[in-house]
Amino acid sequence: MKDLITENNGLYSLPLHKQAKLKWSFHLLYGFLVTMLLGFILILNDDSVKLSLKLFFYVFMILILYSWLALAFFNKPYLIINDEYLEYKWLFGRKRIDLDTINQIEFYSENGVTKLGIGAIEHGKRSFFEATDRMLGRYYSVSIVVSTFSNIDFDKLRLTLIAKVNQRNQ
Repeated sequence: MKDLITENNGLYSLPLHKQAKLKWSFHLLYGFLVTMLLGFILILNDDSVKLSLKLFFYVFMILILYSWLALAFFNKPYLIINDEYLEYKWLFGRKRIDLDTINQIEFYSENGVTKLGIGAIEHGKRSFFEATDRMLGRYYSVSIVVSTFSNIDFDKLRLTLIAKVNQRNQ
């Protein structure tokens, strides 16, 4: 199938629809973490103190395994941008914002993770995750983790969004 992304003056042409694609280094990291936790579980004996530690490792291993499989296979995040809106789906939800309401597009780093933050004028009730983000001082409507989409040039994506927002607001 022909790729939908073509260059036009250094910008992406719209509509753009991309699913997440992890780098191989992230697959190796997830595999290493799951193997390490499984090793800790198998090494521990069955006395009462170590049983709680084993349970903790089981829960943590299941969470990491779920997020790895979801990102790689059955619940892939995606990004859709067209002339009217931007839609971003991640593991725990989906957000759609109109391009007319976007007022901020910038890169930021949080705990060593680079993200593209997109701020928009929002109306209505916030979801639990949005309310939690606001309490923690994150004021972006959408935060896209750059490492999740290895198949997108985020500098070009940012410039495309800025150009499209400016064009729609004129």
